[in-house]
Amino acid sequence: MITIYEEQRKGAVADTIEHSHASFEECLEVIQRMDGFTRSQVTIQYRENMIMIGGGGHEFIVTVETRTAIHNLLGSLEEEEEFAELTVGGQACEFPQKYIVRLELVESALLQLLADTSAELNWEVIEK
Repeated sequence: MITIYEEQRKGAVADTIEHSHASFEECLEVIQRMDGFTRSQVTIQYRENMIMIGGGGHEFIVTVETRTAIHNLLGSLEEEEEFAELTVGGQACEFPQKYIVRLELVESALLQLLADTSAELNWEVIEK
């Protein structure tokens, strides 16, 4: 079962909209609504995994937390020291450029995680 938690900010206050028994298509619709301002964080619970997506518009970060590790989706494999500012959960943060991905990579990651398809994705794995 897929449950989506969509955050919608109204100034300093955030409402969380829960979508139970969601489909892959609904996940994509919610993520496509992310604008990086009033909608900058979506969490998807699937099995025992939490998939957290931050940002919006054209730039996202994707983190998957399992019982044993944290997985960060990597966009660029180049060793860049540049940082990009991205709003997640209403908070502007700086992230290493390697974590910033486009919507197409978010979709590929969701297909891999929710539909068990194989995809050529690069993940940074941090053991707990």
